[in-house]
Amino acid sequence: MSKEKREAAPTRVQGRALLVAIALLFVAGLVWLWTRTEERQSERGLASAPRAPPIEPRAESELAPIAPHATEAVPATTRDGELEPFASARTSTQRFEGKVGSLRGHIEISGEANFPQQWRLVLRPSVTLSAREHAVARTLEFADGRQDFEVLDVPLGGYDVSGEAARFNGPAQMVLLEPGNEHPYVNLVFVPAGLLEGRILDAHGLPAEGVPVTLLASEAIAGEAWTDANGVFRFEALSDGAYELLVGKPTAPLLRERRPVRFMAPHLTFPDIELPPLGEIHVRVVDSLARPLEGVEVRGSGTNGGLIEGRTDFDGRLVAKHLPAGHYRLRLEHPAFAKEYSRRVAVDVQPGKIVEAPVRLGP
Repeated sequence: MSKEKREAAPTRVQGRALLVAIALLFVAGLVWLWTRTEERQSERGLASAPRAPPIEPRAESELAPIAPHATEAVPATTRDGELEPFASARTSTQRFEGKVGSLRGHIEISGEANFPQQWRLVLRPSVTLSAREHAVARTLEFADGRQDFEVLDVPLGGYDVSGEAARFNGPAQMVLLEPGNEHPYVNLVFVPAGLLEGRILDAHGLPAEGVPVTLLASEAIAGEAWTDANGVFRFEALSDGAYELLVGKPTAPLLRERRPVRFMAPHLTFPDIELPPLGEIHVRVVDSLARPLEGVEVRGSGTNGGLIEGRTDFDGRLVAKHLPAGHYRLRLEHPAFAKEYSRRVAVDVQPGKIVEAPVRLGP
């Protein structure tokens, strides 16, 4: 190796070491700068946060005694489920008690029907308004066909106001008579009543003609009908409400079950009702000369339900269908004969069977 090369080698090594040292110093500078930046941001955040005042120790004599647990007022629950403070309840009672107002209004009719000559205006304590406990029920009768009305001296409170008339429904309006609204005005409406109909089939799925059907409302008879040749029964001009449908008469039902009906105008078709196997009685009445007697009244009932009512035809016959099995007692009378010539007949009926009952009547 020449002398010049031996002198240049140490110089190159020293240059490389210098470059490495400069790089390390640069990295150390960046780390220091990043650390200082983080510290300054932390100091700024602490400086911007409010400082709590120092807590000074208090002498033992200055310590306040522990306060007993304060009792909170328990809110009262109103009848409609809302929470009402005691004070508000007392204020509400004071606002309504002993105060009266009046109610004015007008009633129209929906549709083309004529307004009824006789109708009733009914005020009842509301089922929803909170002041209903102060209301008093009242009914006014009108027989002159008036449509404008006024009710005086009405205790303040919550009311349901409606009109009632035959063959019409009267939807109720909620009215609140309260201080500041002692004399409200209300608009009512009459809606024509609707039609309830259904069909009764015999045990073979055929229309059952001549079956009595009774509609009950709160144990009272709301309507009576008989099935036609198609087995169809109808209750017309029926008001909205809850009813029970009974197949037969209440005193002698064909089916013991009472079927609930929730009716709302204008129309409701009840599901078909199918009868179990039933029997029949064929009555034929003749006089003492064996001639057919027309117009004989035949009445009777069975031990398991079933009712017979009718008159014999020109041939002296009466057919009583759809009768539950049981023992029947029949009474036969003719309007032209005296009472002593009436007859009583006992007949036993079996399911699906026809029983002949020949009777001789008269002098």
